[in-house]
Amino acid sequence: MSGGMVRYFGRIIGALAALSLGSCGIVDNFSGRAVDFNIEAEQAQQQALLLNIVRASLNRPMQFTTLSTITGTASESGSTTLSIPFGEAAHRPKTAASPDVFGLTGSVSGGPTFTVPVLDTQEFYQGELKPLTGQEYRFFLDEGITPSVLFYMFVDTIELTVVGSRPAQTYAFHSYVLDDFDNDRYETVADYLLALGLNIEAVHGKQIVGPPVAAASFKDLRDIALLTQAGLHISPEMAGQRQATGNHATAAAKSDKRQAGPRTTGQYVIEKDMTNYRPCFTPPPGVPSPAVIDKELLCGSDDPNNTPSSEQAAGSLGRNTGGIQMPTLQKMLDDVANRYLAAHPGANAAQVKAVPPLPAGAKFQVRLYMRSPEAILHFLGSLVARELAPPQGEGPRVIRVKIGAPYVPYPGQPQCTATPDPNLRQDVDGYHCDNLFVLLVNQSTGSPLSVDYDGKTYAVPADSTVGGRTTRMLDLVKQILALHTSAKELPASNVLNVVGGATP
Repeated sequence: MSGGMVRYFGRIIGALAALSLGSCGIVDNFSGRAVDFNIEAEQAQQQALLLNIVRASLNRPMQFTTLSTITGTASESGSTTLSIPFGEAAHRPKTAASPDVFGLTGSVSGGPTFTVPVLDTQEFYQGELKPLTGQEYRFFLDEGITPSVLFYMFVDTIELTVVGSRPAQTYAFHSYVLDDFDNDRYETVADYLLALGLNIEAVHGKQIVGPPVAAASFKDLRDIALLTQAGLHISPEMAGQRQATGNHATAAAKSDKRQAGPRTTGQYVIEKDMTNYRPCFTPPPGVPSPAVIDKELLCGSDDPNNTPSSEQAAGSLGRNTGGIQMPTLQKMLDDVANRYLAAHPGANAAQVKAVPPLPAGAKFQVRLYMRSPEAILHFLGSLVARELAPPQGEGPRVIRVKIGAPYVPYPGQPQCTATPDPNLRQDVDGYHCDNLFVLLVNQSTGSPLSVDYDGKTYAVPADSTVGGRTTRMLDLVKQILALHTSAKELPASNVLNVVGGATP
């Protein structure tokens, strides 16, 4: 073989080696692609949340899906064909040699395979429709989320009950943002309670399970070990201790022990630890309080009546004892009614003035009714509807909350100005009014998140000042949905597998 031919084939082999090394680099260097998958997953999950909020704003049924798994794939293949002359070809003239044949093929492919299950199982909706708990409320407070944001997002209804009234005399304030009268009454009471230092605390105690048990009943240490593993404790029964069981035993188990005499010989009670979460108040130091708060309602109170009980209304947080005198609250509610009638000349004035006032001088117990994750999505949808498509008789309005440093006392009043302009800036006694949740229509330039639905593009504002708490609210909703959905609730059927195409 001539030297020129050797050099020719050397170039071919070098090209093959370079192609092989290059394709290996494409396949093996996956870090950048893994980050790309993460970014795409972020967009997929946040867009799915945003899509359901848009559906809720349009009174359309929501559809839940999730991105459960992402598997990145990458492969390479290649082949070559090389033939050198072996002499004269029988099918060609005798003077013609067999021609050189050189063939080179190769391919590199990669792409994600991901699974999108449709969340339509009974287990999923049981978690989706379950109201939030005091433990979750307390957790997000500990995470540093602004208390006013959590209150407006989590609490659907504030209920004030006159202490000692029979039958119970209650006054409810609903978070209904599509009506200015209901919304402003809710915001007035919410800000009033937040200004009093509203908080959520854990209350620990014990509850008696079943009747007293004689010592002779514990014949085997394994029985005691099983009780301990089940989270139960064995304690000597004290003289005078009430022999109650179930929900009514909690207060007796704590208060009676403090007054109990010597133990009853050979008698024991089985107790379990209980933790309950209840509203409490920590008035700002040095600030005159417009209310009189009973000791039982102060955070950290050691009152013996502050014992946990399972006798709580479903989805609510409240206390069984203590009350608050709120002498200035009714005046604030009257101002709400007057402003509403002035801004709504067509409103039914008689109906507005027929709302019963809070009794003067009364003490009130406070109960908070919590939203479920799905109710939170509907609430955010109502914020979008009020801004973009307000109901008849109401103009566009952006709902806002007061944001400020935790060491600055929360201002109970004045309220944030009702405005349709998300660009409006307003300060209130060291706090500023921040937009709670804002979307723009067909203005997605520079937006961090947008979704197309029903021929329109709904986008989070590119300006974070205009967007306010929007992205933070989306992140909170994502976390809450995850807390209320376990992996075993993902359906085994109704799964859509999407395989990414090959990358040239």
